[in-house]
Amino acid sequence: MRRMRPGDPETRSLDLVGENVAQLKKLFPSAFTEDGIDLDALRELLGGDPAGGREKFGLTWHGKRRAAELARLPSDGTLLPRPAESVDWDTTRNLVIEGDNLEVLKLLQKSCAHKVKLICVDPPYNTGRDFIYPDSFQDGVRDYLALTGRLDGDGGRLSSNVETSGRYHSAWLDMMYPRLFLARNLLREDGVVFICIDDHEVHHLRAVMDEIFGPENFVATVIWQKVYSPKNSARHFSEDHDYLLVYAKDADAWTPGLLPRTDEQNAAYKNPDNDPRGPWKADNFTARNYYSKGTYPITTPGGRVIEGPPPGTYWRYSERTMREMDADNRIWWGRDGTNRPAVKRFLSEVRQGRVPQTLWSYEEVGHNQDAKRELLERVTFASSDSVFDTPKPTTLIRRVLTLATRPDTEDIVLDFFAGSGTTGDAVLQANAEDGGNRRYILVQIPEPTGHPDHPTVADITRARLRAAATALPAAPDRGFRSFALGESGILRWDTARQDVEQQTLELVDTIAPGRTDQDVLYELLLGRGLDLSLPVERRTFGGVAVHCAGGGLLFACLPAPDTIGRDRVEALAHGIVDWRKELDPAGEVSVYFRDIAFRDDVAKATMAAILDQYGFPFVKSL
Repeated sequence: MRRMRPGDPETRSLDLVGENVAQLKKLFPSAFTEDGIDLDALRELLGGDPAGGREKFGLTWHGKRRAAELARLPSDGTLLPRPAESVDWDTTRNLVIEGDNLEVLKLLQKSCAHKVKLICVDPPYNTGRDFIYPDSFQDGVRDYLALTGRLDGDGGRLSSNVETSGRYHSAWLDMMYPRLFLARNLLREDGVVFICIDDHEVHHLRAVMDEIFGPENFVATVIWQKVYSPKNSARHFSEDHDYLLVYAKDADAWTPGLLPRTDEQNAAYKNPDNDPRGPWKADNFTARNYYSKGTYPITTPGGRVIEGPPPGTYWRYSERTMREMDADNRIWWGRDGTNRPAVKRFLSEVRQGRVPQTLWSYEEVGHNQDAKRELLERVTFASSDSVFDTPKPTTLIRRVLTLATRPDTEDIVLDFFAGSGTTGDAVLQANAEDGGNRRYILVQIPEPTGHPDHPTVADITRARLRAAATALPAAPDRGFRSFALGESGILRWDTARQDVEQQTLELVDTIAPGRTDQDVLYELLLGRGLDLSLPVERRTFGGVAVHCAGGGLLFACLPAPDTIGRDRVEALAHGIVDWRKELDPAGEVSVYFRDIAFRDDVAKATMAAILDQYGFPFVKSL
């Protein structure tokens, strides 16, 4: 049984650079030498100029290189479970995570990679009042904890990005670039992202999205009419709209859902001849495109001879097809049978939905005042002034869900600028209405509000979701598991020292003081790339507790020091063996023990031998 060491996969988030290098090495082994990758050789293999250095089109700003590097740096933080802040912890599959979304997105790279169907975010608009996340280049988690007042820091705080700061647009781009880069990795191949934005940064955001997703995967710029009346106090124009930029992971793989047909659309279908196929609408029998077989004369059932189609047009169908359609009562000749022919389009045969358009009115999807009213119905505030300035109505997010998700699948919806929790509320509403199984993952930094009832925005997020759960009893899954970003509780070593391996040997216990079994268990889940919403069970063998996650994919035994003596090893080992056999998991099984829980090396070696005998290849102590 090997003890966990620095650099093991469980100790850090996904190394994106290492993953990319490994993939390149598989594809282009000749581009690698003993010193690493030969970029000139790689360019030649790809048909490019080995000299490189040519200018290229794109958006650039001071700090872009640093922002890109931030996305590639692994996180050594973790997500700490908070059952007391949750709803239906044991059964829910929804997640609410409090923390800096840059670090959280890094931590989700293993467990959520290529699994998210929809990303729907409403980031800060950079209006001069919005909070900008001051990312640390060196130590993201500790910087975050310092900024949120949990550690002694250098006095830094979240601050608004005022236009006089000198880096007004650059600071916003510094924040958005690494987060969007990481978010793309989480999308399924048929996934899509909707980003709300206004005129302050829409042009910059479009350029960044083109770079990260590729211009070929741009889908649409939706214009949302966010107000129901003009602002007469406007200096120049009343700003009545926001945008939703829509990008697919792969535009060829993503197809939007259809919107429900309106009563007005259906009302156009009548049934004047009592056709048993139901209501229909007359469609033109002519077309302007040339058709060699579309210029024949027609004799109507009433005896009128029509010499041919009107000048400049052609019959849509050949004479033979026309007669077959007429025999099937698919042509309408008018009540007296003498009109020019029209095609009967039956309501039962048309697409049962509307193709989405790029202009969304407030009558269809709501406006900002609707959003404030909805929030006040869910969360109690000391005064209405405490309400967010520009929340989004759930009707707007419901429209996005209709286009991007399906109720009959467990589509994951990610919002890493969760704000007041509108996305989670909308997911619950959609599931309650259509019986769907959509899941949400919300991420929100604990931005201070100055109000004692809800000290942070993350508190408002959770409060709203609790209220939504109560108000929507028909939703199949109304709960959420709450987590908070924190420092790793495993393998605490000083990275400033060079002898990291020696430090690990010196540590008597590699679990931080104050960390519970549950804290360590979920950190192991993250490290192994397992879903944080997986069910967790607890059983006791030989008087020792064992946790099992994911239906047998991970076992963790983390008792107090000297708990596992030679007298308990066999009962404990065979209990784990039998439990795995009972669950029969599909996938590699991991087993972890707390190293100081073994009373001596004999007990530890015996445990490793028994588990190895029964085919457990992945057993570690920590």
